[in-house]
Amino acid sequence: MKTGRDTALDGKRASYLILSPEPLFLKEAEDQLVERVVPPESRDMNYLALYGWEAEPSMVEEFLQTLPFLADRRLLVLREVQSFSAWKRLVEYLKDPNPSSCLLMTSSELKKKDPLYKGVSSKTAVIERKKLYGPALVKWVISRFSSLGMEADEGIARTLIEVAGSGLMELSHEIEKISLFAGDRTAVQQTDLEATVPGGVESIFSLTDAVGEGNKPRAFKLLRTLIDNGNRPEFIVHMIVRHQRQLLRGKSFVSAGRTPREAAQEVGIRFPGLREKYAKQLERTTEEKLENRIKKISECDLKLKTSSIHDEILLDELLVNLFD
Repeated sequence: MKTGRDTALDGKRASYLILSPEPLFLKEAEDQLVERVVPPESRDMNYLALYGWEAEPSMVEEFLQTLPFLADRRLLVLREVQSFSAWKRLVEYLKDPNPSSCLLMTSSELKKKDPLYKGVSSKTAVIERKKLYGPALVKWVISRFSSLGMEADEGIARTLIEVAGSGLMELSHEIEKISLFAGDRTAVQQTDLEATVPGGVESIFSLTDAVGEGNKPRAFKLLRTLIDNGNRPEFIVHMIVRHQRQLLRGKSFVSAGRTPREAAQEVGIRFPGLREKYAKQLERTTEEKLENRIKKISECDLKLKTSSIHDEILLDELLVNLFD
C-alpha cells in the first residue's frame, strides 16, 4: 500500500501513465508531478491539464512540441486519456518524445486489453493503484491521520469507513474535518467523529439498530435527532440500507448452515458485543422481509432525488413503511 508521494513519479521521464479507480490517487499523482516538473512561477505558460474528451489533437501536439518558456520543462496532463479520440497520435509521439516536455496520462477506466494501453505501455512509465479494501483501507486511514500529526486506532478507522464509505477522496475530506474538529489534540477520539456525523456517530448506528430490532419509538426519536443536527437525508438512507444489506448477507450465511453468531463474524463484525446484537437482529427477521425493506428504501431514495415532497416527510414515511 502506498500513500502520499510516489517515488516512481520522479518527473524525469518523458511520460507517465497512471491507472486507478480512485480519484484521490489520480489527483495526488498529478499534483506531485506538477510540483516536480514545473516551478510555480512558470506554470501559466508551461502547464496544461485537459480531459481526453475535450482535448483537441492539434493543441496536444503543439503543446508537447513547443519549447518551455523560462523553464526547463513543460507538463501536459491528459485526464481520462481513454476518452482521447486521437490516441494513435500519442503512440506515435511517444516513439520520439520531446525531451523538454512531460506527458502525464491518467485514467480510472483504461483496461490492459485496450489498444491504447497496448500502444503506450511499452513506451511510458506505467503506475497502477488498485482500490483499497479491508485491512489495507484501515491502514490507509490510520496513515492519513498520521500525515496530519494525529493518531487513530483501528476502531476509529473502521468506524469512519463504515460512516463515510470506502472512497479515498471522501475519507480524506472527513479526516481533514476531524483533524480540525480535534484542535490541538493528537489522539483521535470517538467524539471527534461528530465532525463526520453531526450529533454523534453513535446516533446513526443506533438508528440502524433500532430498525433492525423493530424498536419503532426509538427509531423515530433517533431520526429526529439526526435531522435536527443537520445530517443529510441521503446519508441517513444510505446507512439504513447498508445495514439491511448487511443483514441480508448474514441471512445467506445462515441459509448455508452457519449460526447467526458465525454469520456475524463472516460479514466482518469483530467485536463480541456487536456480533451478539447483529445475531439477535438476524434471528428476528427473514430474507423476504429484508428484501422488501431494501426495495422500500430504494423507493424512498428515488423520491428524495425527484419528488417535491419535503425530505423530513419522506424519511418519516420510510420508517413507517419499514415497520409495517
